[in-house]
Amino acid sequence: MFVASSAFRLPVLCTLCIGCTALIVHSDDSAGPSVFPGATVDFLLSAADREALDDNAQRRGDNPFSHVRVSVSADIAVNDRLTVFNRTILDPASTASAASFLRSYLRYNLIASEQGHLNVEIGKIPTPFGHFTQRAYSDKNPLIGYPLMYHYASSLRSNQLPANNLDLLAHRGQGFTERFTGFAGGGSSTSFRGLPIIYDSCWDFGGGIVGSVWRLEYALAVTQGTLSDPSSNTSDNNDGQQIAGRLGFVPFTGLLIQGSYARGPYLDRSVAADLNGADLEDFDQKIAGLAIEYGIRHLSVTSEIAFNSWESPNILDTAGGAQDLNVIGFYAEATYRLAPRLHTSGRYSSLRYDDIDDGTGNGSSRSWDYDVERIEFGLGYRASEAVQYKLVSQLNDSGRPDSSGEHILAAQLSVAF
Repeated sequence: MFVASSAFRLPVLCTLCIGCTALIVHSDDSAGPSVFPGATVDFLLSAADREALDDNAQRRGDNPFSHVRVSVSADIAVNDRLTVFNRTILDPASTASAASFLRSYLRYNLIASEQGHLNVEIGKIPTPFGHFTQRAYSDKNPLIGYPLMYHYASSLRSNQLPANNLDLLAHRGQGFTERFTGFAGGGSSTSFRGLPIIYDSCWDFGGGIVGSVWRLEYALAVTQGTLSDPSSNTSDNNDGQQIAGRLGFVPFTGLLIQGSYARGPYLDRSVAADLNGADLEDFDQKIAGLAIEYGIRHLSVTSEIAFNSWESPNILDTAGGAQDLNVIGFYAEATYRLAPRLHTSGRYSSLRYDDIDDGTGNGSSRSWDYDVERIEFGLGYRASEAVQYKLVSQLNDSGRPDSSGEHILAAQLSVAF
């Protein structure tokens, strides 16, 4: 149902599916719609190095360490089977329009029983990969920042090509727009932030299924963009789609084991003329991940690892053959409840970039970007269901030789309405 040819665009598919859903709603509209509005306002004070704040910034300029940040929801239960979810984030630090933050999608329940459930989702759907995306909001995140694998920008771009290995290596540590000096291999002249492994701050347009049966939970989706470069509007940057899936297993109460996989073309049309006859859709992002969550009494432990690869046109190994750009991202996190309303948490996350030939002809190699590390730890106190306090310290090491200080001490107050 969801697999489309390159000529059959996902927006058309979504329109057809929404039309079909409308017919279902019309035939099963036994109860009127109900609206469930909500909001969480985060107020934050920090003592921080400028570089540390930059390391946490998202592509559109928003930042979990912004002084004020608002998450708004307005979910509409059309009937007992159809719900329209609406989410948005308001952040004064953002340089993008508020519309780009809107996350709206339909969920239609096909099966609901004691044995499991099956839902269809269409629209700007939640990231169908990994574990952190399900707890990224401030009321679910035990800390303030995100694991590096879910946002940190590498030097690789979707709209510009490195001319060769030397060109890519010369731009290590230039993932952020203001640091990037431009590749020589062609593409857009517009400055654009580098690609993270997963960019969860921006959901993608597409459709899929989510559900559970017995001790299994699952998700399968087709989206316009990729995990590293999701499409924030209905237009796409190439003629391919991404296929992504997630499968979780609960062998016993307290333990979740979850595997994820995604693959799709990531290059932008602006580089098509510089591919020497190759197609944009020949170059994929491929990623596989494993997450484990275990909770016992007052302790909860979560760990996740992702093996990511980008196929890049002009990167060669020592033998002159094509070489993918690989990176491993991982984090380990623990939360311990000290008292009914008080918890302490810590998280270590890192990105490890593979070596490539350095292009000098002497057989030596270097990592194609700088390895990155982050440690974040702190205390959280929930004064009530609606009010939560956090005190957090974050230490970053971006690996850049010119880095002078990348640390944050922050206090956050979150109020839910």
